[in-house]
Amino acid sequence: MEKLRLVRYAAVLAGVLGSTTAMAAPEGVLRVAVGADPATFDPAFNDLPVANAVDLAVLEGLFRLDPKNNIQKNLATDYGFSADGKVFTVKIKTGKKFSNGDPLNAEAVAASFNRLLDEKVGSIYRGLYASLGVAKAVGEDTVEFHMAEPNGHVLMLLANTAASIVNVKAVAQMGAEYGRKPVGSGPYMVEKFIGGESFRLVPNPTYSGDYPATLKAIDFTVAPEDGARMALLETGGVDVVERVPPESMPAINALKTAKVINPPSMFSINMELVLRGPLKDAKVRKALNMAIDRQGMAEGILGGLGTPSVGMVGPGTQDELRRTFPPIKFDPEGAKKLLAEAGYKPGTLQLTMTCPNGRYIKDAQVCQAIAGSFENIGVKATANVVDRGTWSKVVGLDPAQRTDNMGMVGRATAGMDYTLFRLFKSGVGANRTGYSNPKVDDLLAEGRRVTDPAKQKEIYGEVQEIVWNDQPFIFLWYQTQALGVSNKVQGLEVQPNETLVFDKVTLK
Repeated sequence: MEKLRLVRYAAVLAGVLGSTTAMAAPEGVLRVAVGADPATFDPAFNDLPVANAVDLAVLEGLFRLDPKNNIQKNLATDYGFSADGKVFTVKIKTGKKFSNGDPLNAEAVAASFNRLLDEKVGSIYRGLYASLGVAKAVGEDTVEFHMAEPNGHVLMLLANTAASIVNVKAVAQMGAEYGRKPVGSGPYMVEKFIGGESFRLVPNPTYSGDYPATLKAIDFTVAPEDGARMALLETGGVDVVERVPPESMPAINALKTAKVINPPSMFSINMELVLRGPLKDAKVRKALNMAIDRQGMAEGILGGLGTPSVGMVGPGTQDELRRTFPPIKFDPEGAKKLLAEAGYKPGTLQLTMTCPNGRYIKDAQVCQAIAGSFENIGVKATANVVDRGTWSKVVGLDPAQRTDNMGMVGRATAGMDYTLFRLFKSGVGANRTGYSNPKVDDLLAEGRRVTDPAKQKEIYGEVQEIVWNDQPFIFLWYQTQALGVSNKVQGLEVQPNETLVFDKVTLK
């Protein structure tokens, strides 16, 4: 391989892990209770932290993120751009296999990315990754990305679980079953999946790499109701529960067998507006934002497990590029005036919202409270609280297909380009509001072309300011993580996007 001009990034690839070391045989069964039932483990379509955790354990990527969102090599051994910046080349480890014995070589890696980029496949991440262009295998150990456009953030794209390497041959053979039992090359594999109830991971006997399985099994139980999850921890039925509600924290911390942990979180919780009809009017959007008492809800409903938003992008996303703004003032009288200016008398504006039950902290209660806040300014609001599967289908629809006006969604993705491009670039799949601003489109394209940190800070700061002022969302708060963990669990780590990391977990 000819010498590559390496891509340089600030504060990335620090602490890249070395060669595989001898590990003890897997021991113990970790039991985890989660609130949301994953629809799929196929990384091209998955959008849940619990499924991210499975993908991280079952699949591998060229790169990966550590628990602090630093980028690490995984399958990659070397990488770099061509002199003209049009080809990004990655050298990969040789001798790797998928759990079914198929070779994980350059051809398999290229096929996985070309599937992700195939419009016919319909991945929810295709638009975000479109800059990668076409992936080509060169021999057994080299993959070339013939870039469709410049992108100085390619490592962050490749480190997210959406870029995990899938076995395309197995996808063709298994169809939808692949989403339930993906064939990967990671330390674990999915042994069983019972929709709406449970799923189990067991060690992958063919795995070779830096993160060998430490557990005999990881059992997941789906328990959407907060009380049910807490009871499982209190009675010793599970070892880890996600999203401990504020009213349960004292009881969990009083246990001799478990405690609540609060890892850093970058989850930005918002009501994402469908920008058609009345919500195309900036005055209406601003009025709805002014109707929300964020601090009161964060304290009264979330029990302090939330910090009112001062920008769409949550802390930890990429703080060196993040900008914050003065909080939106709670001003119901001012909101009423704006609605009147927009031509809406009390009771004439009707809106519906779609919210999940058990996906975010107190999501159903928050949804009802927001509907009440809208009623207080003369807006007739209907809060549709639905199961996780229905909610996911609704908020995942193209804006033109939506019949509701807004949906509660939390966003937590590492990387400023990754976050802003997927949500606010015109026509990108994850842009479910229909937001389109030519100035933002131009800035996002420019942000991908430049590598100077100061210039990036200026560009992405301007994008954040425009979005904050345009208010395509009802900005709410940054959710605080709260997990209940048994004292016998050692080495559990959690990424800021709430993805559980099982690399080092052992049980006393």
